[in-house]
Amino acid sequence: MRLSDILRQSLQNLFRRKLRTILTMLGVVIGTAAIVVTLSLGAGAEKAQMETLEATTNLKLIEVYPYYGYGLNSDTGRRVTKINDAVIADIRRMPGVNAVTPLVNVMLGARFIVTTGKYENTTSLLAVIPEDFARIQPLKSGHYFSGRTDQMEFIMSEIALLDFVDPKKDYQWIDYYSLLMDGQPLPLPPINWYGSRYGLTIRWEDYENYEANNYEPEIHEMSYKAQLTGILEADINDWRFSYYAIVNLDWLKKFYRRNRDWCKEMGFELNSYDTVFVLADTVDDVEGVIKELNDYGLQYSSPLETVAVMRRQIATMQSFLGFIGAISMLVAALSIANTMMMSIYERTREIGVMKVLGCRLGNIRLLFLTEAAYIGLFGGGAGLALSGALSYALNNVEWLQNMVASIMSSSELFDAATGSTSIISPQLAWGTWAFVVGVSVLSGLYPAYRAMRLSSLAAIRNAE
Repeated sequence: MRLSDILRQSLQNLFRRKLRTILTMLGVVIGTAAIVVTLSLGAGAEKAQMETLEATTNLKLIEVYPYYGYGLNSDTGRRVTKINDAVIADIRRMPGVNAVTPLVNVMLGARFIVTTGKYENTTSLLAVIPEDFARIQPLKSGHYFSGRTDQMEFIMSEIALLDFVDPKKDYQWIDYYSLLMDGQPLPLPPINWYGSRYGLTIRWEDYENYEANNYEPEIHEMSYKAQLTGILEADINDWRFSYYAIVNLDWLKKFYRRNRDWCKEMGFELNSYDTVFVLADTVDDVEGVIKELNDYGLQYSSPLETVAVMRRQIATMQSFLGFIGAISMLVAALSIANTMMMSIYERTREIGVMKVLGCRLGNIRLLFLTEAAYIGLFGGGAGLALSGALSYALNNVEWLQNMVASIMSSSELFDAATGSTSIISPQLAWGTWAFVVGVSVLSGLYPAYRAMRLSSLAAIRNAE
């Protein structure tokens, strides 16, 4: 028999028993839909979470700390308990590293007051390496520091700029969070941000002669020139730099050298760094950079750790739903095997005649395997169509989205706003279809083997 004859006859045999074939295919349709929808829910949950993470954090950013006595898996035995400029230089040379900057929060028993005209802003200082910080945090306007150290150049977020107030007027609190949530602009004070002159006043209280001074502390001040060079956009998803005057680390080092004794007296030393930001070239490089940091003896924190936890949650969810899909597919496979066995019993005489006429055993086997493959092919195709309809409903019908989230007790894994509750990729669709056809063929192996083993004469005699 030619292949075309086998294909045509297999199709005719299925259509001769339409009801049985349809019922068998129905099981395949349900099994296919169960598998596809299950995996599509996981893909949708992962996409929604990744979009949320990408919107709220930089996945390429790694926070690095000195070794605090836990958390390392390195076999090198190295433990870096103090991060200095030499360590920063070593990190910068690691493969996949794009930028490295310490974050030095100037913690002093003093107040830092930035003034311009009648406005003043009591703030905190955060020192960074400008060229590296520029790659981590883009500006909304202005520019990064020029490198001058004779005056304090600083950048601020729009949120920090709201704290420029007139001390002679009553303070009015601004609910900037609600404004940002509503997409409204922040009511910044009427200051010519880049054209105004600024000053930095460092003010502290001295209690050494507290009793002799009528129980009042002595007020001391140091003043420096300052200049705003850039403004960070208010980011409702990232508050890390929202409340600081961000300054050049070189300026802070110069300030520290000139006032070393005073800084130590105020409890501030600048000989090591507690927190360092490391930016990888790409998200794919993060894992390699983390390994380098771990081997070097540093501790770290990365958003990708959150991604790993999220993926474990999704894997757990998919395992549960996948178990249901697997049962459906198993039932469909048994149904195919049963249908093929019934077909053999009903076509015993036909098989005997084919053997007597010299039909090859391989052709007989191929005939029944092709029938099984047709069931998987058509049933799988219909199952994919049903999966597409279900996926569309899950992405557009709110109560279905809520039901899925409620069943899984994982509403945080789904984002109805992005319409990504269910995602059927071409790889998922074609892969599942091929899998279903393969399962169908495997289900037909034993019936095809039984058909080959039938005795020709016995088959004709029993059929009579």
